[in-house]
Amino acid sequence: MHALTALFYALETQTEIPVASAQRILFLRAQAHPDLDALKDRLTCEQTWKPYAAGLEVQGIRHTREAEGQYDLILLLPDRQRESILADFAHAHELLAEGGTLVTALHNDWGAKRMEQQLAEVTGEVRTLSKNHSRVFWTTQTSPWKADVLAQWKANGAMQRILDGRFWSQPGLFNWDRIDEGSALLTEHLPHTLSGTVADLGASWGYLSDHLLRHCPNLRSLDMYEADARALECARRNTGLIPVPVRPRILWKDVTQGVGTACYDTIVMNPPFHDGREANSMLGLKFITSAAQALRTTGHLWLVANKHLPYENLMKEAFEHQRTVAETRSFKILHGTHPTLVTRQVRKKSRRA
Repeated sequence: MHALTALFYALETQTEIPVASAQRILFLRAQAHPDLDALKDRLTCEQTWKPYAAGLEVQGIRHTREAEGQYDLILLLPDRQRESILADFAHAHELLAEGGTLVTALHNDWGAKRMEQQLAEVTGEVRTLSKNHSRVFWTTQTSPWKADVLAQWKANGAMQRILDGRFWSQPGLFNWDRIDEGSALLTEHLPHTLSGTVADLGASWGYLSDHLLRHCPNLRSLDMYEADARALECARRNTGLIPVPVRPRILWKDVTQGVGTACYDTIVMNPPFHDGREANSMLGLKFITSAAQALRTTGHLWLVANKHLPYENLMKEAFEHQRTVAETRSFKILHGTHPTLVTRQVRKKSRRA
C-alpha cells in the first residue's frame, strides 16, 4: 500500500510523467485506487493475483492476465522477489512504445534503491522520488535499452524447470525453487487411502497435488485452487503427465472468498500466512473456514501450518473432531473431520446467495 500511494502521488505531482498526454496507459501488477477512475478510457491493467484482480473488477476497471500491444505510459508495481522484478522491467520494455515512459514504485524494504540502479544501468537515466517509505522511479525510452541484459532478465524470471528438472516453477511464486518444508511434512502424513473428490487449496505450482495423484489411487477427482495465475501453467505441466486416470481441474480463485458450491470428501492445504511481508494469521483462518464449508458431512481436512499459528480454536469450532497429527520444531499437521452443523448452515446460505 505504501508503494501504491507513492505511485499516485508521483503521477499527480511530477510534470515529467506524461499522464495527461498518454493515449494508451498500462498498469502492470495493478491494484485498485480511486485515481484510476480518471484514466479508465485510456487504461489497461495487467494483474495475475486474483484478490487484486477482483478489486479492479469492483472498481469497474478492465484487466487482463497478459497485456498486449504498445503503450505510451506504463505503471509498474512489482512484487518483492528480485528475479520477478527484473523480469517485470523486461516485460514492460516489450510493451513500451518508442518514446514511452515507464514508472515503477517499490517499497524501500523490497530493494527499491538497488532495483532503480539496475534499471538505470539498462536505460541510461532514471529520475526518482522518495515517498511513503518507497521509491518511485521513471525513465523514458528515448534511446535503445540494453537488449542483452533485458533478455537475461526475461529468461531468469520465466517459467523454468527446478529440482533437477522434476517440476516447473517460476520466480515470484511461494518457495518457487524448492519444496516447502511444511508441505513435505504434510505428504509424510497424508493417508494413501484418501479417496473420492479431493481439493488442494492454495496449490501453487502443484507439489501437494503431485503427491496425491502419485500416491492416492482411489481419487475420483482433484481440484487445484490457486490465486496466483503465474502458477497455473506450472501446475498444469507438473500434474498433466502423471500416468493416472484423474486429470485435475486447475482453478484461478481466491480461496479466502470461498470455493462456491463445490463439495469435497477431502481437502488438503498449506495455507499462506503472509500478506506481503506482514504476518496475517487471518488468511489461514479464512482458508480453514472455506474448507469446512466445502466439505461433505463426513469430510476430512488435512493441513500443515507453522507451529505458532492459532488455528486450533477454529478447528474445534468447525469440526466435530480435530487432532494434531504431528509436530516438529517449526510445523504442525492438523486433521479435522465431520464439519459442524453451524458451518454447514453457512455453506447452505452461501450457495443460495
